[in-house]
Amino acid sequence: MKVGTIGSGVIVDRMIEAMKMTPGMEVSAIYSRTLARAQEFARKHQVSKYYDDLDAMLKDEKLDTIYVASPNGLHYLQSKKALLAGKHVICEKPFVPTVEEAKDLFAIAKQKGVYIFEAITTIHLPNYQIVRSHLKELGDIKLIQCNFSQYSSRYEKYKAHEVTNVFDPAFAGGALMDINVYCLHFVIGLFGKPDTVQYVCNRGFNGVDTSGTVLLSYPDMLALCTGAKDSSSPNHVYIQGDQGTIRVYGSSCGVCSHVEILPTKGDMIGKKDTSVAHDIGLDQKPHMVYECEDFLSIIQNRDCSSYEKLCKQTLDVVSILEECQKQSTTV
Repeated sequence: MKVGTIGSGVIVDRMIEAMKMTPGMEVSAIYSRTLARAQEFARKHQVSKYYDDLDAMLKDEKLDTIYVASPNGLHYLQSKKALLAGKHVICEKPFVPTVEEAKDLFAIAKQKGVYIFEAITTIHLPNYQIVRSHLKELGDIKLIQCNFSQYSSRYEKYKAHEVTNVFDPAFAGGALMDINVYCLHFVIGLFGKPDTVQYVCNRGFNGVDTSGTVLLSYPDMLALCTGAKDSSSPNHVYIQGDQGTIRVYGSSCGVCSHVEILPTKGDMIGKKDTSVAHDIGLDQKPHMVYECEDFLSIIQNRDCSSYEKLCKQTLDVVSILEECQKQSTTV
């Protein structure tokens, strides 16, 4: 797989390194909006080809895959261009803002005989699969808490009324689209689409959500997904059942670095609890490597079943994001 990248942010740095660690993948070209930036970024990663003309890169017959990591609001148009050029696409989260756009991209990919993936690390991680395999030990699951809160390096500028892409509604910025999408994928990947969705958020001067919580309601369970760009906290997930709780460190931000089972001991109320959490996590490779391996495997093996599952999950999450964006409840 020979990949051309769109974008020059930190996430592209990390993806390029992950692709270098994935046998069968090679980053062969870099695109950025200015030639100087494209050249600088290509030199940094020892890539020989670089472009400031996207159409020119898409005409490169040696490239078979395009990695889209531009501002969120550009994902749809750039992914569509790449698909129409006959390239596979790996599109960074959040995939696109609307279900209509998502369905359009999947339809074009099918028509062209190529694949398009959402790059969301969480669901590809070994520790995430460990969480899935231990859910039955929790008994009846009642409550899930996911939190990805990370004070944005651009928030000081935003408070001074200087708007960058990540705080611009026109570019699909904000806490929900930019980081809470990780929490949503964590929950939807394990439990499927909820019955109802409610989004409550803090909005800034230009209407963008700087932090907020999504309430996902299931028949016998609630999930709270919190994302913040205006404040910080440890990024953990708790899955609480009547027989135990799973705690995952770093899970909501797409890393899942450590997994524990915490037993529920109703008979220990009022007594000293000497129980020790049971560590079931695994040491993992750099987290972005796993999604690269899965994407490559699906393409090479024409694994339609795995691909369709990923497409369905992306559509489910996009539908929730779209519904949340329509809701105007604020605090």
